[in-house]
Amino acid sequence: MGSDLEKLKSTNHELKEIINNSWDGIGIIDFKSKFLYVNDALSPILGYSNIELLSRNFVDFVNYEYKISFLQLLRDNMRNSYDTDINVLCTRKDKKPIYLKVTISLMLNKKFFVLNAKDITKQISDDQILNNYVISSHTDKYGFITKVSDAFCKLTGYAKSELLGRSHAVIQHEDTPSELFKDMWDTILKGKDWTGKIKNVKKNNDIFWVDIKIKPMNNKYGDITGFTALMFDITHELELDEKVIAQDNKLNIMSETIKTISHEWRQPLNTISILAQKLSLEVEENETFTDALKIITENVRNLSNTIEEFKSLIEVEAQKEVVELKKLIETLIKPYKRITEFEIECDNKIIIETYESVLVSVFNNIVKNSIEAMQRNMIVDNKKIIVQVKRKKDFIELFIKDNAGGIEPEHLTKIFEPYFSTKQEKHGVGLGLYIAKNVIELHLKGSISITSSANATITKITLPVIN
Repeated sequence: MGSDLEKLKSTNHELKEIINNSWDGIGIIDFKSKFLYVNDALSPILGYSNIELLSRNFVDFVNYEYKISFLQLLRDNMRNSYDTDINVLCTRKDKKPIYLKVTISLMLNKKFFVLNAKDITKQISDDQILNNYVISSHTDKYGFITKVSDAFCKLTGYAKSELLGRSHAVIQHEDTPSELFKDMWDTILKGKDWTGKIKNVKKNNDIFWVDIKIKPMNNKYGDITGFTALMFDITHELELDEKVIAQDNKLNIMSETIKTISHEWRQPLNTISILAQKLSLEVEENETFTDALKIITENVRNLSNTIEEFKSLIEVEAQKEVVELKKLIETLIKPYKRITEFEIECDNKIIIETYESVLVSVFNNIVKNSIEAMQRNMIVDNKKIIVQVKRKKDFIELFIKDNAGGIEPEHLTKIFEPYFSTKQEKHGVGLGLYIAKNVIELHLKGSISITSSANATITKITLPVIN
């Protein structure tokens, strides 16, 4: 008898050790949830000492909106031992919230419950993040929606109540080919993952595209019980691709048009030029007639140059090159140093990959404009052009500043229009900046803008760089 008693004490002691060393909080509570016993793990979970816990009811720590559900679980557990789990939000002694997964088990004496509490705060937090930011849905094996994330609702514009129990056809766009869905179902019903791009429609009839991955869910016997779908909104990326395609198509059309015009104009212009030269030789004595022929020849040359300028707008014959920007600028300003002073502010390490010939053409055009403005405004002293380059993450800003007297405000809004010029007619046809803007945007993938004050003009060019 004494031996059996010692064994029982030893067993209880070992059982107590096991319970106290558990990572989960374990307690014994009555029907009102008053603690009768707590293990050592429950104290750090709730932040109260064991003595403090034994003087309280567990429901005292449960937030109001969860209390009724928890007490109902106790009542249900007396009749149905399958209803055992609930997630509740509690408040610790330090006032911090904590999510607990609580499992209730009615003891054999039918008077008390064993309570097991596991801290799932991080899991709940992660789930909330996934719910808010990951576009996902769950369906049963027939394709009817059983669960959607808040991010899914935000994207589609539907409330959860409008989606649950319905198939994904509620957002399916009518243009989606039936072959795509056949392939999808054939794949996932075989237990394989399926990925693809699907066109959908929101509640407000806006179109959106998703890159979707569908994964079958299985029970422990390997049977498919439903499907999980993860989606990424790729609408913006596809719109950008469409814009690029449209721009390329536009450029191709322009290219073909310019080639046609160039071909049709070349021969007549050559004929006019040759005839004008012959006539000028035959009527050298008639000064008026000779002057008229010179004007004809000059205009033919201008028309020919205009064709070449437009061809340069749409055709780049050179290959892209890796360019050390400071070295290039120093080379470009050499021919102009005898006319005006230059100041360069550029890091030696700035490197870009670009069409060097195009960039040179644009730079020369802008610098020539500045020098011609200095001459028109009769600026003699302190003539200066500052070339400044600033690195901004994955692009550079190139500033060309002059002190040539500025540009009239009413001219600034028209500065990039074709055939607009602030120069006298004989000095320009107004295509330089128009072509510069277009080649920068079309070929260099950058941008250009011009600002002006009473004395200065600043041209800003933005270009991508090599990281």
